[in-house]
Amino acid sequence: MKQNDHFAPTSKNERIVTLDIIRAIALLGILSVNMKYFATPAIQAEMAGITYANTLLDQISQWFIFLFAEVKFISMFSMLFGIGFLLFMERGERRGVNVKKLFKRRLLVLLCFGLIHIFFIWHGDILTFYALLGFVLLLTKAKKPKFLLKASFITMAVPITFFLIIALLLSSVEQNPSPEQQATFENEVNRIVEVYSTGSYGEIFVQRINDIAFMIVGNFFLIGVILTMFFFGMYLWKTEIFTNTTENIARVKKIAITSLMIAIPGLILATIGKLLIDGGESPWYFVQYAGLFMSGPTLSIFYIMSLLLLFENKQRLARVARFLQPVGKMALTNYLMQSIMVTFIYYSYGFGLFGQIGPFYGLLITFGIFAVQIVYSYFWMKKFNYGPMEWLWRRLTYGKESVNKSLFEKAQ
Repeated sequence: MKQNDHFAPTSKNERIVTLDIIRAIALLGILSVNMKYFATPAIQAEMAGITYANTLLDQISQWFIFLFAEVKFISMFSMLFGIGFLLFMERGERRGVNVKKLFKRRLLVLLCFGLIHIFFIWHGDILTFYALLGFVLLLTKAKKPKFLLKASFITMAVPITFFLIIALLLSSVEQNPSPEQQATFENEVNRIVEVYSTGSYGEIFVQRINDIAFMIVGNFFLIGVILTMFFFGMYLWKTEIFTNTTENIARVKKIAITSLMIAIPGLILATIGKLLIDGGESPWYFVQYAGLFMSGPTLSIFYIMSLLLLFENKQRLARVARFLQPVGKMALTNYLMQSIMVTFIYYSYGFGLFGQIGPFYGLLITFGIFAVQIVYSYFWMKKFNYGPMEWLWRRLTYGKESVNKSLFEKAQ
């Protein structure tokens, strides 16, 4: 008998309802932020000084997403990944299996999913980051909560400090683009819009590769945010915030207040930066991101602690869980389905609306897609034990012996 024969995926009784609900809310928030990157060449447009927020409703929607969602929900999702890592390790160790080997296999499978997603569906994939950075978690698993808390502050401070230094250095250099540079920026934006809205799949694939290369430097700094929330999620799990919330209510409130007090200056900094960006490589661009990287993790922690306080009312938790828990149980499936559905709306092989939808209608599309996901997740989970991608991930991780067909058959 193989060593992992007795180690199967998480059963219904082992799930924590609150985590599934938070995971579902994170999916909604991530989609709301990603929508502008699905719908427009957002970064290139910002550098060119082009805006797609042409109405008052667009501007309100854009600022709402910027202040309350951008970097916040990817932080939330990252925290859940850190918690999921400890859950995985603890369950494996209780069963006496080679859990490190299984976790590495789990990450490699996730990496394959991420690479397929980023190269063939959408360039804004986050799964590859999780898969690669997940190996860091193996080095910190045995660390005490105090170490993890300090590590989360350090990994958050590094990119913020870097952005502020770059902003300071650029402030002494003339950054206003010449008319020729401005024209080049605008022509590039128009070219990208044409490729995604009318180009062939091959042309879109080439542009996707270009976008990956263009964004790779900026995305590199997301490592700080992801690691911050990996570590903080592990800290919360080890201090039993989720498993013994009632006994830790005072600490939950303290964490909520502290995180909000740190988030507010970050929001102010991000707002100042966004208001003063004037195209090109403006120093205010880096001020904006310093503020986002400061407010993103901390405001997400405030959201999570607030949800824990809200869900202390078990009746309220049960009502919310009925609709949102199935979405969270199928998080991987729903994340990938979001990319498939949204690219079909915006790319040439679907409706070809790339570059034509502003933030307001993008937000409406976000809520519409999430409503669809609530419905199909609800009915899917009534019939099956796992989402299709979750089942495949587990099958490739645990092997045929531990994940048999019964896990995918009708739930009892």
